[in-house]
Amino acid sequence: MTGISGGRTSAALIALPVCAALLLSACGGGSAGTPAQGTAQRARQTAADPAVARLVPKDLANAKVAVFGDWAPEEYVESGQIKGWSVDLAKAMAARMGVTFTYTATGFDMIIPGLDNGRYDVAVASLGVTPERLESLDFVPLQKEGTAFGWKKGAGLSIARIEDVCGKSVAVLTGAWEYKYLTEHNPKTCGATPMKIEQFKDQPSAELAVTSGRVQLVAAGSGKLKYSAKQTGQLETSALLVNAVYNGLGVKKDSPLGPALKAALQAVIDDGTYAKIRSDWGVTSEGDLRTAVLITKANPEG
Repeated sequence: MTGISGGRTSAALIALPVCAALLLSACGGGSAGTPAQGTAQRARQTAADPAVARLVPKDLANAKVAVFGDWAPEEYVESGQIKGWSVDLAKAMAARMGVTFTYTATGFDMIIPGLDNGRYDVAVASLGVTPERLESLDFVPLQKEGTAFGWKKGAGLSIARIEDVCGKSVAVLTGAWEYKYLTEHNPKTCGATPMKIEQFKDQPSAELAVTSGRVQLVAAGSGKLKYSAKQTGQLETSALLVNAVYNGLGVKKDSPLGPALKAALQAVIDDGTYAKIRSDWGVTSEGDLRTAVLITKANPEG
């Protein structure tokens, strides 16, 4: 998710809308006979940070937000509720912007197409930044994270370097950057004893393949795997981290929301909200950001 963490789906997660009525009384635009622009302007006037709100498109009152529904603790669905530290952070950012975010949980493979076709305005999906994705998306990262490896508890494995993965079967999420990274490095790293990389539709299936003994390793964002290991007690994880990348929010290329989201993130970093949310969720400070960035094809370093 570092999933390119990085996202993951079941039919039950598709199209589950949740309204975060942070500043407006309802989802969507204004009431009958009230233009959306007027609603948006009133919301902006009551925003927690007018400097941030000024960057939001004037006619935007409600942003449609796709959430990857299966990537705890970043973003996930539990008992019909969309949760996670990245969701809480998005809510705090929306408040600074003076915009209502309406969340829809969906599968990871539906998120980028949904941004491309305008179904969604923003993705909260631990999207890892890659050159390929920069062709169609801009990013406002929420953290920097590397890929770790997990294996069935008690299996007696040890992964201290990437070469230790050679010759083993590895489960990854379909569409995640782990697949691309491992596939690209497989020939030169492993040579005649390559990894056997298997893709799974959702992250629980990838982890189940490991805990059931069908696959030896699972590769995913370090935060995600550590969380799963703690919650289930069925996985051990590597201290080894590879391919550390930014991941976080995505918007369509050249979206005017990009600068507003960057400013909103900087606001919650500066006032301590960012660190508190991550700490409250038990996230280590290793990947914390001090400065918000907007990463684009033209500015890949932010």
